[in-house]
Amino acid sequence: MRKHSKALAAAAGAVTLMMAATACSSNGQPSAGQDGGERVLSFMSTEPKSIVPQKEPGSQLGMALCANLMEINLDTQEFEPLAAKSVTSDDAKVWDIELQEGWTFHDGTAVTAQSFADAWNATATGSNAWQGNGTFVSFEGYKDLNPEDGSKPSTKTMSGVKVIDDTHMQVTLTAPNRDFPKILSTNPTCPMPESAFDDLDAYEQNPVSNGPYKFVSWDHNQQVVLEKWDDFQGAQGFSGGADQLVAKIYTAVDPAYTDMTAGNLDMIRNVPATMVDKAKNQLGEQALYEVKTSSKQQTLQIPEYVDTLKSPALRKAISMSIDREAIAQSLLKGHSEPSDSLVPPSLDSYVEGSCEACEFNPEEAKKILADDGGFDGTLIIESDSASDQQLVQAIAKQIQDNLGIKVQMKPMLGTELSERRNSQKLEGSAFGLWGWSYKSPDQYLSQYETGGDGNSATAYSNPEVDKLVKAARAEMDDAKSTELFKQAEALIIKDMPAIPLFIPTDYGLQSGCAELNDVQGDLQYYRAGYTC
Repeated sequence: MRKHSKALAAAAGAVTLMMAATACSSNGQPSAGQDGGERVLSFMSTEPKSIVPQKEPGSQLGMALCANLMEINLDTQEFEPLAAKSVTSDDAKVWDIELQEGWTFHDGTAVTAQSFADAWNATATGSNAWQGNGTFVSFEGYKDLNPEDGSKPSTKTMSGVKVIDDTHMQVTLTAPNRDFPKILSTNPTCPMPESAFDDLDAYEQNPVSNGPYKFVSWDHNQQVVLEKWDDFQGAQGFSGGADQLVAKIYTAVDPAYTDMTAGNLDMIRNVPATMVDKAKNQLGEQALYEVKTSSKQQTLQIPEYVDTLKSPALRKAISMSIDREAIAQSLLKGHSEPSDSLVPPSLDSYVEGSCEACEFNPEEAKKILADDGGFDGTLIIESDSASDQQLVQAIAKQIQDNLGIKVQMKPMLGTELSERRNSQKLEGSAFGLWGWSYKSPDQYLSQYETGGDGNSATAYSNPEVDKLVKAARAEMDDAKSTELFKQAEALIIKDMPAIPLFIPTDYGLQSGCAELNDVQGDLQYYRAGYTC
């Protein structure tokens, strides 16, 4: 996946910029190593909808605040227990969890099995409308907390979560899942202290968790400040080198980049491909960090509930009208590759060319659309206004020019787009970047399982797909599980609830004081090293 990545020489002016960035930390004060001051690193963020990990599953802030039961060790790149001592099962359906002893929250109160159970039950309760809810779909008793008729749940707990004592708990799933220990590394499975439930609104503004960094302040639309927690009991492989992390809030990546060139910002992740060559020239090769494992994919998701877009033939025609190779080479400068599958090539279940309709063929696309009765409406593309707008514009123009239909871009804040996806309020298709929380085909294909995690975006449903995905999860033999996932994808791609677009080469930008690190394809700010 690195064949298009080419080193470019840094301009002389870039060296000056990098020296300036190295000499000062992002708050404009001398960095540690110059006068012994606090080691501060800043990173780009948008205004959080929430900084509670269970409410914002993909939040970098949540990752810094929380120590999960399982985690990927930065040094070994392998999953291992963190807040857990062990996670075991004989059948992949009933799991026994033993916690480490003596762990506490940032406020000094004990982290117990009940701390996890209480947080999980609250997150799984549909009426709370926490975004991490879907993580618990496979837990026994989840349906009781999410009545299909929208009525009030008759219970407050999942029957599949049993607390045995302070350091032991048992989880029963509705079906076997070989990836369950990996699920325990994600933000929605973080613990919460008992005090959080006294006043959840107050907790929202001052969250307390058990991770390597603790909350300090949230100046809305300006910044969030976290401070390294000296009592964190995890190994160094689970935390970064800064004494303080500052999430600076921007509405788009361009002003963040401007701040970085001025030495006022240390880290940016998900750097748009259109910005990569400029960054190399202005900041120098050393400022660019290339993530080692390609784990992300850009798609056009198409909701089943938008009646005008329900036809698989229309979706196929839209896909065939996009010249991915031309966009990848011209606009994206070779820093992305055309996608031809619903999973990235870094997964074993990837089948090259599984999306036949991803081949550019405008004439055939027009014929398919005409045979299907045409399209008189407007294709709306909703997207995050903070990034990739040039790319969305290029895609929209190609569809409009090559297929002869009206296309309207509708950019909005990422928090609004997320809310519209989760509440099934999309008016048309949605452009987005999807990546895994842990390396597994399930992280992509569960989006297309009825009621699966992420399924709310498209609301796609196919009983045969559901059977195959469930069987793949339960199969403990790697090769057999992979084959079942392949079969599931082959069925999904026929209906095309999402149009594969690009596999971006994932870059981060780092200042002279920051040393970015990634774990299995996920770049995490809180694990950055401090080099000054």
